[in-house]
Amino acid sequence: MALVAVAALVFGGWRGIERQAERSDSTGQAGAATLQTPRSSSAATWPQSFVVTPVSTALKQKAAADQAAAAAAATTIPALPQRGAWDELAPVPGSEVHDVSSLPALSKELAPVVVLTFDDGPGPQTAAILDILQREQVTASFFMLGSQVRERPEDARAVAAAGFPIGSHTMDHKDLATLTPYEVEREIRDSTSAINEVVGKGTVQCMRAPYGSFNDETLGVAKEQSLGLVGWDVDTEDWKVRDSARILARATMPGHRQLILMHDAGGNRDATVAALPQIIARYKAQGARFISLCGSELDGGNATTEAPVVASPVTTAPKPPTLG
Repeated sequence: MALVAVAALVFGGWRGIERQAERSDSTGQAGAATLQTPRSSSAATWPQSFVVTPVSTALKQKAAADQAAAAAAATTIPALPQRGAWDELAPVPGSEVHDVSSLPALSKELAPVVVLTFDDGPGPQTAAILDILQREQVTASFFMLGSQVRERPEDARAVAAAGFPIGSHTMDHKDLATLTPYEVEREIRDSTSAINEVVGKGTVQCMRAPYGSFNDETLGVAKEQSLGLVGWDVDTEDWKVRDSARILARATMPGHRQLILMHDAGGNRDATVAALPQIIARYKAQGARFISLCGSELDGGNATTEAPVVASPVTTAPKPPTLG
């Protein structure tokens, strides 16, 4: 019995060795066949990812991809024009201006030039300010809040009827630089709609950012809505100083071109009303001309006229009651 087991083991072992030899021999033959196969015959079956791209081709592909990405971005966020670009008497849509001396229409102007602007209205003092401007025959620009226009539509109409340009100061006086793009778009769009609905379609050509706070996102939205941004170079600080003498001092700081910020709402503006005639008198004594921005005309369309003429006082619009 033991002899049978040994014989089976020896026979099986030898058969195992023979099978291993047969496998080795067949593998070797296959390897030799592989080595003998021309390399070109198998290259066509390689995955595309294994094919090496020349550097020049890769660079061209990258440049094309970059151009496509830039074109896609341009369709969502319009390219911004150069800062401080003017379109006649208004900033180019999507641009912002605050230095009147850069206004091309004034390049040969020798007399001092003054731009009076009023924010946050219309309000309780708007009618009094209109009376002063009309009596003194000087012009100004008003940047109104959409919410205030809806609350005091008759005052907004009175400003427009007197011939003064009206711009947007957003809907609710929020800091645009802190808002999402959608919120910025809504603040500007809703204000423009509110003003145009009350005063007339196409009234709003410009806007002013609350607090003077904005970013490139704001400019992009403004461009989409065909609006330019107007800043200022003289802040009277009448928003915090209720002293007509100090407002006068700040409004008449030395300068050949003055873009002056004041307010006709947003708080008690009695000091502004008291200072305004003195501000106008001080500049008239210097031979200054008063112009407005973001309207369809500049002093009747002639930038060199000696004195601007505004519409006669409005007698049909009642003065709003003073709020407590």
